[in-house]
Amino acid sequence: MFFVPRSLLLVGAGAIGAIYLMSANQAGSAPEVAEPCAFHVAADVLNVRSGPNAADGKVGALRQGEQVEALPNVVDGFRELGGGRWAAQQFLLPAPGSSCAP
Repeated sequence: MFFVPRSLLLVGAGAIGAIYLMSANQAGSAPEVAEPCAFHVAADVLNVRSGPNAADGKVGALRQGEQVEALPNVVDGFRELGGGRWAAQQFLLPAPGSSCAP
């Protein structure tokens, strides 16, 4: 067998314990979720689509001045509204205090 000084064992055990606690804290933390943003509709009527493309099916409509919450995700000029709904970004104006940039 070999001899390991007690102080070295204590330091090693402390380091392992600290690593365990740090990883346990990270594993238990909630995943980061995108904050919704608020927008006002600038078009007379803004079609809401099932995907980020003008060819995707219409699933609803928003009226001018209506406020809508959306996600930061923009794909090909369409902003994700959540729930499989998308609207053309160019017709969505950020509401005062909204955290999302156009």
